[in-house]
Amino acid sequence: MTITVDIGDADLSELLAQVEAGQEIILMRNGVSVAKLAAVPQPDSERRQVMEDILALRKTMPNVTQEEIAEWKALGRR
Repeated sequence: MTITVDIGDADLSELLAQVEAGQEIILMRNGVSVAKLAAVPQPDSERRQVMEDILALRKTMPNVTQEEIAEWKALGRR
């Protein structure tokens, strides 16, 4: 559900509490929408774990030089 609030009547701490509770807030000035407050989506724990696993795997891999990459590209074009 979206709540519309006039900027002059806005209490930031109250608005943030509503956003944390799942509300979306539209801020208006003189009847014109100027901003929207919405919660920042948090990455789920599964996605975070996958990213950590990928980063851990990359640390175990050998470093590759630019020259090696260029050589691999040239081999792939043959």
